Amino acid sequence: MFDASFFVAVAFFTVIGAFIYLKLPSRLLAGLDAKAEQIRAELEQAKALRSEAENVLAEYEAQRNAAEKHAEEIVTEAKAAAERMAADAKVKIEEQLVRRTAQAEEKIARAEASMIKEIRTVVTQRAIAAAAEVLKEQLTDAERVALVEASIADLNKHFH
Repeated sequence: MFDASFFVAVAFFTVIGAFIYLKLPSRLLAGLDAKAEQIRAELEQAKALRSEAENVLAEYEAQRNAAEKHAEEIVTEAKAAAERMAADAKVKIEEQLVRRTAQAEEKIARAEASMIKEIRTVVTQRAIAAAAEVLKEQLTDAERVALVEASIADLNKHFH
C-alpha cells in the first residue's frame, strides 16, 4: 500500500504545503513585482534621459547650423568687401599710374641717358623692397594700396 510513488506524492505535497505555509509564492511574486517596478522605473528614467539627450542634440545641431550659416554669411560679406576694395584699389592705381606715367614721360624726355639708368636702378630697388615687405608682412589689400602709393610718392621724390 505504501509504495515509492506514495512517498513521492507525500513529499511533493509537503513541499507544496511548506511553500504555501511560508507564503513563498507571494514573496516570490512580490520580489518579482518589485524587480519589475525597479526595471520599469529605470526604463522611464532612461527614456527621460534619452529624450533630454535628443533635445540637447537637436539644440546643438541648431546652434551648429546657425553658426555655419553665420560663417557662410561672414565669408560672403568678406569676399564682397574684398572684391569692392580690389576694384577700388585697381581704379585708384590705374588713375595714379596714368598721372604718374605722364609725369615720368615728361621728365624722362628731358633727362639725360645717365638719369635713365639711375631711375631704373632706384625703381628696381624700390620694387624689390616693396615686394619683400609685402611678402614678409602679408599685407591686406588696403595696406598694399597704401604701400604702392607711398612707393610711387617716394619715386616721385627721385624724379624731382
